[in-house]
Amino acid sequence: MFGCRKLLCVATTVLGLILIGLGVFLLASSFPLSFITIGVIVGGLLLLVIGCLGKCLRIPGLLCLLLTLITLFLIITGVLAIVLISSIVIGLILIGLGVLTLLLTAICLINTCCCPSKDKPC
Repeated sequence: MFGCRKLLCVATTVLGLILIGLGVFLLASSFPLSFITIGVIVGGLLLLVIGCLGKCLRIPGLLCLLLTLITLFLIITGVLAIVLISSIVIGLILIGLGVLTLLLTAICLINTCCCPSKDKPC
């Protein structure tokens, strides 16, 4: 496979591990909004599964769609954490991870558009 797609899969896996770690921290610190905690853990698990199984190499559109949904979730829940419970630190961490996921989404979309076939190297 191509080096740029493998690098994207590694970045996706690392982001999944970070999200799982953040979710476990939120769970251990008894964060009051449980839907944020559950969503962060589920998003991290999905990214980890997609990255580890190599589905991101075979189906890059699925990875881009998943990254887009996780980006929206992280940014919206970051704003909700700041507004609803005044947790500025957790909210800014969620928004920061959302921006990082947005960058990965842009890289995924550019990668999908520029390398549509397996015949043309990246």
